[in-house]
Amino acid sequence: MDSTNTQLLIDAAKSIIDNAVALQKGEPTGKKGMENYSHFSASVHSFQVYTFMDPEFESFQPLKDFQQAVAKFDEHYSKLRYEINVKADQKASKPDLEVLQEQFEKLKQAFNG
Repeated sequence: MDSTNTQLLIDAAKSIIDNAVALQKGEPTGKKGMENYSHFSASVHSFQVYTFMDPEFESFQPLKDFQQAVAKFDEHYSKLRYEINVKADQKASKPDLEVLQEQFEKLKQAFNG
């Protein structure tokens, strides 16, 4: 795997983590909740684009595991994309945030090791 592409992917994954933490700790509803979800969603999109930069990424299991953790965490907040008055259950999302953070660490280790 190309080291430049790998670093871009790790940086994009870190952005997902940062925005997931902000989403989990931020306002669970309203305009601010939607704004936080928008930032998270944009980070996920950027990450997904970077996964196409190297054909080896497609079969890299730690990357797949991270993507699954992102999708699971996203389930708690995706309703904020369209509904301003809906409230996300941040307490229920906390275990999935922890899994997401763990998968990020495993992804970094797999790329660096």
